[in-house]
Amino acid sequence: MIKYFKEVILMDFRQLEAFVNVAKYKNFSKAAKALYLSQPTISLHISNLERELCSSLFDRTSKEVNLTPQGTEFLNYALDMINMKNKALHQLTASDIKITGSLHISTSSTPNVILLPRAISDFQAIHPEVSFVVEEKSSNTIIEDVCSLTADLGIVGMKVENDRFQCLPLFQDDLIFICSEQSDIKETMSYSELLQFNLISRSEQSGSRLDFQRHLVEQGHDVSLLETVVETDDLNLILSLVSRNIGFTYISQTVFDVYSKHLPIRAFKIKGIYIERSIHLLINKRRTLSHAAEDFKQLLLSYY
Repeated sequence: MIKYFKEVILMDFRQLEAFVNVAKYKNFSKAAKALYLSQPTISLHISNLERELCSSLFDRTSKEVNLTPQGTEFLNYALDMINMKNKALHQLTASDIKITGSLHISTSSTPNVILLPRAISDFQAIHPEVSFVVEEKSSNTIIEDVCSLTADLGIVGMKVENDRFQCLPLFQDDLIFICSEQSDIKETMSYSELLQFNLISRSEQSGSRLDFQRHLVEQGHDVSLLETVVETDDLNLILSLVSRNIGFTYISQTVFDVYSKHLPIRAFKIKGIYIERSIHLLINKRRTLSHAAEDFKQLLLSYY
């Protein structure tokens, strides 16, 4: 437990932000870089904070810095205090602030192709001083990024039911099955007939793979019978392999609509398998969004 004492606590938000970033990066140098401060300044902020709390917040080793039990307990309070400050500033200055800064977005492949090019273009036409860091990842990794505050926003192909997140639906985007135009796969196949063909699959962390396997299991099919020849989350590689008739795969309907105009690929059906899903915007409830993130969120929601 954090010790309670009668001395006046002199901590300020610079100390709290230093603490949160060291906890996030597990490294003083990386935290300093993120805050545009020197490492000695970060170390001083942490030392002063520990002295004021009468508690050690970090276990320091040669490789990384980890939270102590007291540090883990205090992290929630620190995040709440920073978020309350940011929320207050956002409300007080929303009418006349000039929106700048950088947005870090972790996204699955479909929004990266279908949604973000349009959204970033529209947003920068209004707020040209905002820059973007966009990383395409598997759904589970996106959830981890949003949970750890590494990403401001996450866009995933699954509904995340967890009290830590705000999960907002953006648009429906069903999964379909595709193969090369040269493939011997028929327009409609039974699952047993499909087993003679190779599968190009997403990684175990992929939401699309989880949806695909769940629907097969619900129909009583043995997923282990499928012969996976390549496992990757690289959309360009998947499409290239399918085009070369290396195997079949499952993919977003909207992505297929875009790429089928230029690649020798076609869609087919598996009897009894129809995979409905939606793309969702994911936000950590503990994070107060910056002006840029809040406006970008509203832009995304306005499309649908």
